[in-house]
Amino acid sequence: MTYQETANCQSVTKSLNSVYNGNSLDSIQSERIFEHLFSGQMSEIELSGLLMAMKFRGEKPEEISGAARSMRKFCSSIDLGTSDIFDTCGTGGDHSGSFNISSSAAVILSSLGVPIAKHGNRSVSGKSGSTDFYESLGIPANLTGDEAVNYFNKHNFIYMAAPNYHPAMRFAVPVRKQLAVRTIFNYLGPLTNPAGTKKQAIGFFSPELLPLYAETAHSLSYERCVIYSSLDGMDEVSPYADTIVYEIESGLMEKFIIKPNEYISKEEAGFIPSGLTPDENALLFIETVSSGKSSPLAKLLAINSALSLYGYDRKNSIDESYKKSLKAIINGTVHDKLRELREEI
Repeated sequence: MTYQETANCQSVTKSLNSVYNGNSLDSIQSERIFEHLFSGQMSEIELSGLLMAMKFRGEKPEEISGAARSMRKFCSSIDLGTSDIFDTCGTGGDHSGSFNISSSAAVILSSLGVPIAKHGNRSVSGKSGSTDFYESLGIPANLTGDEAVNYFNKHNFIYMAAPNYHPAMRFAVPVRKQLAVRTIFNYLGPLTNPAGTKKQAIGFFSPELLPLYAETAHSLSYERCVIYSSLDGMDEVSPYADTIVYEIESGLMEKFIIKPNEYISKEEAGFIPSGLTPDENALLFIETVSSGKSSPLAKLLAINSALSLYGYDRKNSIDESYKKSLKAIINGTVHDKLRELREEI
């Protein structure tokens, strides 16, 4: 081991002990610790102690941003040839069993001309994650390398399943499975898009922790980003409760609220199904975008798509984007895009 490697190990050990004693890390210390993990140099006992110490004390924005920067370094990144790409990846983990809303919104935005580089995973806390949903829809869910680039160039859309692009996470998987509780890793997925998206809409699992997560994203140099959580805990724009939104652009951050009753009534919200399997969600999505009707689910997907369109470009007002999204769902525009995405590469 070189002198520099020895010094780095000693620095990481010192930082770990500091966390074990209840102290917080700055972003540089956090980045170094997670580089130690992602290079396979951290023991499972050390990682378990780190994760639980952070969890009990409460993760800090600097720690999350440092971990995200480290994870980005070890990512199998992909160059789509443009920086004008958008992601709707949320954290998941809200235990609501809701429909695949952000995954549907990605398809809806794509049908409206927004270049989509969607990051996601299989479900952990529910029945239907993004990968599960897209597989059931017939959209390619495991493309990498040139295949992924070619698909994006053809369709202006690509889905990137996280395990295919974050091989270094294999060093954390055994501990995460054994702990089986929410840890700092539950924050990282939306912040580590393999295509390096600079514009994003991120649904978050906790309205109480939303300010912390917004501050984290604020420090990660997004061009534009909306981060949101509903007061009922959904990591989507909920049909049942107000949604708090933090809007980040050009280093500035503002907060506003979306009231669902302006777009969908409580009676209509009661008809929106939840707890379905990926196949059931896929069939329901196909029915929704091919029926020509303004169903309750169509309205829910439209308001979530509207927020994402606003996240892509502030010129897209939420009210007008809602009308535009709902029209695309009803008139077959989204259905046509879905048929295109299901075609062979």
